[in-house]
Amino acid sequence: MEGTEQRIDVSAIPVPFQRVRWQVVVISLLLVIAFTTLSCWAALLRNEILGAGYLPRGVVFLFLLLVIFVSVGQRLSLLPTFTRSELLFVFALLNSVAAISGEEFAMHFYLNMVGLVYYSSPQSQWFNLFTPHIPPWLVPSLQFRDPAILWAYEGMPEGAKMPIVEWFIPLLAWTPYFFGVCALLVFLCWLMAKQWEEHERLVYPLTQVPAELTSGDKDVSPRLLRSPLFWLGFFTALIPYSLRGLHLFFPQFPDLQLQRDAGQLFPSGPLTAFNGLQLHFYPEMIGIAYLLSYESGLSLWFFQFMRRTEIALRIALGHDMMHGEFVTYQTIGAYCVMAGCLLWIARSHISKLAKKALLLSTKRGIQGDGEEALAFWGLIGTLIGLLLWVKWVAGASILWAGLMLLGMLIVALVVARIVAETGIYIYSPPFRVNQVLFDIFGKDRVGAKNIVLLTAMSWMQIRSTATMASGYLTNTFRLGTLAGFGRGYVAFGVLVALFLTLLVCHVTVPTVIYAYSVPKLSGWAQGAPLKAANLIAQYLTTYRPLTAHHWSGLVFGVLTCWLLIKLRLTFSNFPIHPLGFVAWAGWPIDRYWLSVLLGWSVKTMVLRYGGFSLFQKMKSFAHGMIVGGPTTLTFWVLLRFLFPTQGVIIYD
Repeated sequence: MEGTEQRIDVSAIPVPFQRVRWQVVVISLLLVIAFTTLSCWAALLRNEILGAGYLPRGVVFLFLLLVIFVSVGQRLSLLPTFTRSELLFVFALLNSVAAISGEEFAMHFYLNMVGLVYYSSPQSQWFNLFTPHIPPWLVPSLQFRDPAILWAYEGMPEGAKMPIVEWFIPLLAWTPYFFGVCALLVFLCWLMAKQWEEHERLVYPLTQVPAELTSGDKDVSPRLLRSPLFWLGFFTALIPYSLRGLHLFFPQFPDLQLQRDAGQLFPSGPLTAFNGLQLHFYPEMIGIAYLLSYESGLSLWFFQFMRRTEIALRIALGHDMMHGEFVTYQTIGAYCVMAGCLLWIARSHISKLAKKALLLSTKRGIQGDGEEALAFWGLIGTLIGLLLWVKWVAGASILWAGLMLLGMLIVALVVARIVAETGIYIYSPPFRVNQVLFDIFGKDRVGAKNIVLLTAMSWMQIRSTATMASGYLTNTFRLGTLAGFGRGYVAFGVLVALFLTLLVCHVTVPTVIYAYSVPKLSGWAQGAPLKAANLIAQYLTTYRPLTAHHWSGLVFGVLTCWLLIKLRLTFSNFPIHPLGFVAWAGWPIDRYWLSVLLGWSVKTMVLRYGGFSLFQKMKSFAHGMIVGGPTTLTFWVLLRFLFPTQGVIIYD
């Protein structure tokens, strides 16, 4: 909705695309391996997610060190010249894989597959509930007493070898599916990149930081690192996080309680909807909000209050239950409308690419529109390949799996748009596509086997609880454009990095599980398998059909989102962005709304009293906060990895 389609076809202008030296590619892939390995260990043992955020905190930390190291090395003539494009290429690859080794895959799949067998044992309340529906080649063993299962929970006997070999067949079977889901999202973001970058000209606020960190003359350090305002913003973010880190090691240091809530504001009545309002402070999100458009910043915090106001009105009208479900189904309706709107706006772009793909018209090789046509065929081909995997490897229903994958594409499209326009640091939808299918159709229609297998399939991206790959990937393609790379070149590099990341996870995560055993892992990792088993058991043993309450929420969400889109397209000065309504529910916005409000307020006052020139000048301060927050958090995460403490710096 940012602007309208331009008449000038920018793709008609020949562009000399950049290429990366093979040495830089090797360095990038080595960094991918190192980051993935460390991220897996940190997530499983400390519950610290290095890849958290659509500007991943661990990647920002690593990239800042790389930029400083390269800058100093080149000034001293100790290193060969790294171009801006090559530095952005390194960041783009690390950014694209950041989530895989944390909450989006590695923390769930391996533990949950072992857990389904372990919790099917006679000692469990779910005896023999899951294993009859799982093909033997998809798990290390179907016997809970097998070392591959038992040792994961009860530890390895002294002198025993890790049962890693038992994972070979399951991982060989699952990897095409994992990679296919990743590839599907890569092709989706590739397909929409030109529309959003060139036609609608979206802001992509999170990509501004790595772009600024690499801008400047070749022979001197980047301009941003020479700005006093940048370092002032950096230390503004460093101080509160460092005080929290010092408090964990030395309790005599004050704890600023950066994550608190308002408590019980009202003892009873409709206004109890505002009790527990979360008042979290995130310097990086304050900086990001400063870079947003007026409408995007306003809408992100405004709809937090609108959601609670709606719940207050429901309480006043006598609806004292199921507020969360009503809001969730409103959000589902909003997602469907927003996805339809995005596709409708892009209909000319998609139609043009489809025609070129069908006619196999690639007059300029793999550049320009011919390059985007590859994304079209890649999307279709990968989807077909995934459905064939579902049928012939997993033995699940193509119908239900197809609906789940289609739902994933809808969600991924909307999430990518939210990240591209609002830049929210962490966000995921408050619903899971596979669970929505189970809720609507129930066990009798979907079938017990499909419920078990579709839930297992959802552990790659579909059951995302914090971030989704599409948010990372849409930023990656934008960075590729800023660096001067062709989108096909970026897509190929990302696919290689993603495949390499999966292989590293396959080795690292089982090794950590058997080396420590589940009871010695972080709290989140310990509880994940049981939560997954309980969730599946709930759908297998009970069925609560949707009521008019759910359907009315869905309809209300559809109408509200449609009205907001209509108003925004009709009135150019309409101050509310529909994406604020779409993103109004879930733990991320509950935690980040206050920081968005603070950043938006500062920007509004700067523009009002200082004008555009002061706003531009203060961008360096905002960039410093955005870099300083993730860098400081990563430093304390790594320190706690070596010297464990109770508690965490912040809860993601």
